This record gives sequence, C-alpha cells and structure tokens, in this order.
Amino acid sequence: MNDTTTITLTSRFQTIITRCYTGSVSSDENRAAHGGVCITECRRTASGPILARQVNINGRHTEVGESYEITDAEFRQMLLAIA
Repeated sequence: MNDTTTITLTSRFQTIITRCYTGSVSSDENRAAHGGVCITECRRTASGPILARQVNINGRHTEVGESYEITDAEFRQMLLAIA
C-alpha cells in the first residue's frame, strides 16, 4: 500500500480524524457538546512525544478530553485509518 497521507505535527493540536459522536470524552462533561462530531487531535511536544486528545463538537459547544501520549506507531495507525 502506498501511503501518500503525510501530516507534519507541530506544537499546536491538529485535527487528524473526524467521526460521529460516541460518548463523553471528559470528566468535566459539557452535555451541549454531545450529539455532533468527535475529533481526534494530535501534536508533538518540544521534547518529542506525540500527544492526542478527543474533542466533542456540536455547533459552538465543545468538550475537550484529557491529553494522552501515543507512540509514532499508533500515530501511523491513525493515518492509515483515514487513508
């Protein structure tokens, strides 16, 4: 498989995947953000690791989940899922 999808991660979160709403992503729940879409965002830290987070969006309402560290291999799997 020829993977032509390339994303250069910066220190700012970038949307990687957009999918339908599947549930709350934060312990600080914002019910107004439920029912729209859920996006996965990723960024690279200054020291090298990749951070990811889930964000629910419904119109102007958002619910941001906690950031968690992922490996380069997990990031490549995300890219393959959208290719």
